[in-house]
Amino acid sequence: MTTSTARLEVEALRKVFDGNTVLSGVDLAVHAGEVHAIVGENGAGKSTLIKALGGIHRPDGGTISIDGTPVQLRSPRDAIGHGVIVIHQELSLAPHLTTAENIFLGHFPRTALGVVDRRRMRAFTADLLARLGISIDPERPVGELSIAQQQMVEIAKAISFDAKVLILDEPTAVLDEDMVAILFRLIERLKAEGLAIVFISHHLEEIFRIADRVTVLRDGTRTGTAAVRDIDQEWLVAHMIGRGFPAHSAGARPGGEPALEVEGLTVRGIFENVSFVARRGEIVGLAGLVGAGRTEVAEAILGIRSLGAGSIRLFGKPVRIRGPGAAARHGIAYVSEDRKALGLLPNRSVRENVVVSALSRFRRFGLLRPALERRHVAGLIGRLDIRLAGMETEIRLLSGGNQQKALIARALSVEPRILIFDEPTRGVDIGAKSEIYALIEELVAGGMCVILISSEMEEILRLSDRVVVLRGGRVAATLSRADASEATIMRAAAIAA
Repeated sequence: MTTSTARLEVEALRKVFDGNTVLSGVDLAVHAGEVHAIVGENGAGKSTLIKALGGIHRPDGGTISIDGTPVQLRSPRDAIGHGVIVIHQELSLAPHLTTAENIFLGHFPRTALGVVDRRRMRAFTADLLARLGISIDPERPVGELSIAQQQMVEIAKAISFDAKVLILDEPTAVLDEDMVAILFRLIERLKAEGLAIVFISHHLEEIFRIADRVTVLRDGTRTGTAAVRDIDQEWLVAHMIGRGFPAHSAGARPGGEPALEVEGLTVRGIFENVSFVARRGEIVGLAGLVGAGRTEVAEAILGIRSLGAGSIRLFGKPVRIRGPGAAARHGIAYVSEDRKALGLLPNRSVRENVVVSALSRFRRFGLLRPALERRHVAGLIGRLDIRLAGMETEIRLLSGGNQQKALIARALSVEPRILIFDEPTRGVDIGAKSEIYALIEELVAGGMCVILISSEMEEILRLSDRVVVLRGGRVAATLSRADASEATIMRAAAIAA
């Protein structure tokens, strides 16, 4: 329950790096007993603000107050001393130490003789974990815990410092839905105890699940603050990127001729008897829980996995696809869910990353034609609004959203008729997500067939004309846009018929 107490107050905060103003007059007030979300695109100033509140960056102007008293946070130790604890996305635990040792690292209780009082440390840890509803053995090494449990230990560690303000930076980034639910229950408990909680997330649906108020940053300035109950996602998006999400068809697209028909696809021990049809000019979503077989079905279509049974038809003709190269020759392109491990050539230029799957297009008499290659890449950079210093920039230096758009450019370079997107907006900010949605809509309007694999329910529902739901490696349901809802998809994905 939000009170009138401004536990943390930021007024006109300013930060400049090498003449570049990163924060410009930012105001923020976080009350005791509330969850206050901060959202914005990459580069909006969220990280700089967090680091200023955590004592890593010293502001160049403005004030930070705790319980009405201005404070100077010159270091992380200063911030902790004033009760401001930041839990970063990259956890800072010592895996070889026990849970209790990690919680008290840096402030071990000591006996009258000055040695560490392990009995008191274990007892305090057990009481603290019980109070927070966390079921972890204080003596268990942190390295043996799941990521979600490690995050709970980080939060318990913050509470052991008598935290007044808890700042959670992308706490759900590596958690599945069950783990997110556990984390949110803990946040609600901390909120009830009167903590002021700052919550940073790219997932807008999480803001509406857990936050009381939200502040939006864009280009280092605050563009809005509102009670979550009074706004919707369109309000958030408009304040984050200066425009709303692209318009999309409210009804299902009519679709054209069958582009991809899979019948009885089976890879032993992974999925079985998977059948569906995807037409030109439509989006078919593949939904399901983790482990349902969505990516594996795509890999089988691409020839990455050998089929045990089943058939594939492309535009009415039966085909046997023996690998991604053959898939590309048949007009199928794939954008992988793991761009770092399976997509990017990180130390190569954007140009090389874009053309690597379609080099034959730029050869004449066996020789590459650099001018043609550069014109092609420049055209895609402009079309997809890939923001970079130049096409020879190493792709690892781009933001996540621009890396993803470069991989989509690579897929488009093979001139596909069928494009399989696997988690197309994972790890990108809301601006890039909006642009990727608009691109997918544009491609489909031009007659392309799109297969969309996504763990984001909103994404599946927003874009798909039909949804094929997988459960345990089998098709559990095929739903029209009219019949698809979060409830119908989750029922099919999680509940055996």
